[in-house]
Amino acid sequence: MCGPQDAVSVTDVLAMLDRALAALAAADAASLPAVVQAQALRALERAEAKHTAARAKVLSAFTAQDGYEDDGQGSARVWLRWQTRITKGAAAGALGWARRLAAHPVIADALAAGEISASWARAVCGWSDRLPGHLREDADRILTGAAAGGAELADLAGLAEGVDQRLRT
Repeated sequence: MCGPQDAVSVTDVLAMLDRALAALAAADAASLPAVVQAQALRALERAEAKHTAARAKVLSAFTAQDGYEDDGQGSARVWLRWQTRITKGAAAGALGWARRLAAHPVIADALAAGEISASWARAVCGWSDRLPGHLREDADRILTGAAAGGAELADLAGLAEGVDQRLRT
């Protein structure tokens, strides 16, 4: 269970995250050497993956606890639009990730570890969603393992197609 100490830690971490992103946004990126710009871009992509996993996890818990009702809202989507000032489509997208990662815990773990980008994770989920439910976790494990091992997106698509074909024959 999450206790008061955990809440304080999360609050502190969120403040650090805000400061870190503010510092990056304020940095004079044009004056950085290309090698540092490349390093920043790779790190920011990993951060986006981790952000996607973290947001989905928190949003899933918030939705499961009907946290939006505390503010008099009837749904998490409406609450997100009101409280986080995002568009209807962005709210739907956030809730989509929450549902998607709840159905794909292997992908959620890979995102949280920064091992796969959010865009590749979405593609992998789409491929494994074509499989019967009892095979999806194994497919997710195979595909994320291949991605971590250096496979390109086209390789993953081919691997997913091969798994799908073998299972249907």
